[in-house]
This record gives sequence, structure tokens and C-alpha cells, in this order.
Amino acid sequence: MPSKPISPCQPGPNCPSIFEDEIRQQLDKILASPDFQNSPRLRDFLRFVVEKTLTGCTQEIKGYTVATEVFGRNADFDAVKDTIVRIQGGRLRRALERYYLTIGRQDRVKIDILKGSYVPTFHLAGSQEAGMEASTADRAEAVLTLPPGPSVAVMPLLNLSGDLKQEFFADGLAEEITNELARYQDLRVIACQSTLRWKGEKFDARQVGRDLNIRFLLEGSIRKEGRLIKITVRVVDTLNGLQVWGEQYQRMLRPDRLIALQEEIAQNVAAKIGSEYGIIPRSLSAESRKKPPESLETYEAFLHFYYHVNVLTPETFEETIRVLEQAATREPKCGLAWSMLAHLYCMNYTLQLSPLKTPLEKALVFAKKGVSLDSQNQQVRAAMAYLHFRFDERDLFLLETEKAMALNPNSPFYIGYLGWLLALSGEWDRGLAIMGKGTELNPYYPGWFRMAPYCNFYRQGRYMEALQEAQQFQMPQLFWDPLLRAAALGRLGREREAAQALAELLSLKPDFSTNGPFLIGCYVKSKDLVNALLDGLRLAGLQI
Repeated sequence: MPSKPISPCQPGPNCPSIFEDEIRQQLDKILASPDFQNSPRLRDFLRFVVEKTLTGCTQEIKGYTVATEVFGRNADFDAVKDTIVRIQGGRLRRALERYYLTIGRQDRVKIDILKGSYVPTFHLAGSQEAGMEASTADRAEAVLTLPPGPSVAVMPLLNLSGDLKQEFFADGLAEEITNELARYQDLRVIACQSTLRWKGEKFDARQVGRDLNIRFLLEGSIRKEGRLIKITVRVVDTLNGLQVWGEQYQRMLRPDRLIALQEEIAQNVAAKIGSEYGIIPRSLSAESRKKPPESLETYEAFLHFYYHVNVLTPETFEETIRVLEQAATREPKCGLAWSMLAHLYCMNYTLQLSPLKTPLEKALVFAKKGVSLDSQNQQVRAAMAYLHFRFDERDLFLLETEKAMALNPNSPFYIGYLGWLLALSGEWDRGLAIMGKGTELNPYYPGWFRMAPYCNFYRQGRYMEALQEAQQFQMPQLFWDPLLRAAALGRLGREREAAQALAELLSLKPDFSTNGPFLIGCYVKSKDLVNALLDGLRLAGLQI
């Protein structure tokens, strides 16, 4: 039976119909290229959507069908909780773009998948507008020039087990690490498929950094002793060739849990190096704080935000406001910059760090602008959740929190932060469990996280355990530190220590006698608990 012509989505005088045979030949050529040869998931994904389109079944190309028919997900697949299709869709688009910028530059037929859909489109090279060759050359050059911000290349993991069967495990783990790192939207990730030329070879990290135009390398190896597998992963700074982080994982190999094992380790590795307080942002943050504010790039302004959230001083607040306002002016379509500004405005309103005017109404405008520009960014959604929390809009807060958590369920800081907000909103058990997951993934969390478990113990009358949490707060520049200690010590009848903590509180907030209920209520959403904390402060000697 002769093949039938397929019309491109946007036919024109220079774009004739393409025959099925040509498209299938082009598909086979793409699938035989290195990126696709080394990624069964991408190969199956592309073959599935092309075949469905050629057979006239584009209505079946949905996230659900891709998840169940390509990636083997169960019938109860939930795209909100499991983002595999969205992540793999992004990887597929990038792999196709890379193919046509390199190996496939002269190909007659182009297969494309536009953002926002998984249905492929088919075009002829001759149908492109004049000047395409020049623009293609420009794009080919630009593909190795990553946007500003942290960049990391995932190198193929070395199989040192002596067992060729473990080659598949090593390749699969590298791919999972790439997928998990890609969830951190600040991070620019070059997948291991693009670093295969160094597989099994000795290389100089500094030279690889120059070749790929990246700052960090993630490399590692696997070893096997009986049923025990040892996985070593490290991060190298390509500026100087020095290792900045490393860790070893030891697990028992079980054939029925290989994929789960890969996912577990990949999530742990990605969280520790790529999250907001992971090793890569912390390494870059120390550098950015040495630069004058006017010279900071947008990502470095973000690093200032992360640093400020960790220390919460008036000085870091005012500097961070300044650099983020510059970033939003420089890049007005950057949703994250607006959302961080919203977060800062709201934070200053509730913590009163600086006399700068930061009205909540303006914070809300910024937060909404951030969501309109970058609705799939977890930090943007978390800022919106924080605004709803502050405005006591409980239903909207809970809805926004669920959206934010679904975007990256393994982000240590923001999962921990959202759990912290949930707990303080009254969802104690669930919130603390979620917060615990975040802090377990990466222990570099700020002292104010202690407020949530403190309040949980305090409301139950477990004042000694509450005091132990307060003593680990360790942010004496923030009025919440002595506040929590004074309330618990007052309840425990330790009058001298309680009076000393109260004096520290009043030195930071002289008007606390009148302003205290408002300040506590900004974060503690139970009126009974607010009153209980105030009673503890009265026992410490506070006159309200």
C-alpha cells in the first residue's frame, strides 16, 4: 500500500506535503543518533508520538497515555504528583533541537514538538524562511552557551564492578540524576548523553569545563561486592579542578528494586548539590557576596535572597531588596525575581527588619506577577502560598501549597518550608512530616525552621521539649529567638532565665508589649496558641 502524504501544520507555497515513508525514515535516523541510542525513554517517547500522529490518533497523545503506555505508569497515574511526562517532554524537545543543530543540520525532514503539546509537527527544510542557514549557525553556536546561572554536566558513571550487566545500572543512575537535577529550575544541566565522548576516558575537569562551558562536573563510579553495590558521587569545580563535595552510598542489590534504588539515590544527590542550599549554590553564594550590588547578575541576586533567608538581618534585607529590584528592572519578564521581591516585602511586614516601606498590597501585586510569568516554578508558587498564608486565606493557601509541592516533591528547602507553613497553619502532623522530609534530604536549613516543632510541643504542654527546640533556633538577631525561649522558660518557672530572655526580646522589639499579639499572629494561625504564648511571656514578666 503506497504511503500517503502528511501535510505540515502550517503548509505554504514552499512547504509541500511530506510522505509517511519520509517521516519514518527521518524517525529511524533520529533514533539511531547517540542521544537517542543512549536513552531508551526518549527513543520510546518519540516513536510513540510520531506513530500515533501518522495513524491519525493525535487525540490519544495526552500526558496520561504517554505515562501509562510509554513509561509504564499504573492506571491511577496522577500528573500533578508524578511529573515524569513533563520532565521527559522537556528533555525530548532539547534532544531534538540538539540533533538538528548538529548531526541533522542538512536533513530534509524536520520533526518538532512544540512546547505545550506532545503532538509532533513535520516540516521540510526548504519551507523555512530565507536566512535560516545563518540563524541555524547562530543557534548551533549558542547551544553550548548556557544562560547565566549555575551549570553542571553529568558525566557517565564508571562501572568498576567488573560486571558488564551493571553498565545498564550505571547509565540509568546517571540519567535519573540528570532528571532530578533538571527539577531545580535555577540549575542548567547538561545530560550524560552529551558527555559520552569522555566515557571510560581520563579527562581533565578544567578542560571539560571549557569545552562544555560549564562550571561544575558531577562524576562518579559504582562497585559491586556480592549483592552489595557501592556508589560514589562527587562534584568538581572546573575553575580549579578541586572536588567540592562527595558522598558514598551502599545498598543491597535487589532485581525488583533497581529502578527504585536509582530514583532514591538520584533524589538524594540532586537535593544535596542542586537545591537552593545545596553545594553548588552555597559555593557560588560565597563568591557573589564579595561583589558590589550593581555588578551582580540576576542569578547572583537570587543567591543574595537565599543567603538573606538563612540569616535574616536588617543589613542583608536591605541589600537583597536593592539587588532584586535591579534584577526585576533588568529582566522584567523574570517571574522569580518578582516573586522573591514579594516574599521580601511580606517578610519585612511580618518581621519588621527594616524601616523601608514594603506594603503588603505591593507584595501581592508582585506575587501575582510572578505567577503570571512563571507558573511552573516552585519558588514562585511558594511565594504565592506565603502571601495567602499571611492574608489568612486558608483555602487558597492550601491549594497553592499543593501546587508548589507537586512541582518538585524532593526539593529540600521548599518542601521543608511549605511543611513549616502547613504546620503553623494548624496542619501539625502533616506539616511536620513534610518538613522532616525536606530537612532529611539536606540538613542545611535555617534556624527559624525550629519554630514549627517548638509550637507543636508548646501547644501540647511539653515545655521542656519546646525549650530544646528554641535553644537550637540560634538566631539572636531575630526577635523570635528570645521570644520562644522566654515563653517556654516562663512556663517552666525558670524565672531568672525567663527574665533574661525577655530582656533580649524587648531590646530587639521595645514596643512588643503592644505589638506582640500582631507579630506572633503573623505566623501562628491558632488564636489559642497565640494566647498561650502570650501567657508564657507574662509568666516571664512581660506586661501586656
